[in-house]
Amino acid sequence: MIGHQSIKGMLLRLCWQGCIYWTWMERNARLHRQIFRSSDTVARLLDRQIRDKILSLRSTNPASSSKLMQQWLL
Repeated sequence: MIGHQSIKGMLLRLCWQGCIYWTWMERNARLHRQIFRSSDTVARLLDRQIRDKILSLRSTNPASSSKLMQQWLL
């Protein structure tokens, strides 16, 4: 079972990792392929990545996955 502080900590880490990942991907796309995405598009990609990660935890720990998703959707 994950406590309230752990839920926020885990979401914070997921957000941090996702922000780093999508910032780097956007940088590389702009530099190497001349592809430019809007900030709204990058935000949607980040949101989808975090939701997918939370859903992937459902099979191993459904209660924690549910709490994470509830907190993310607030």
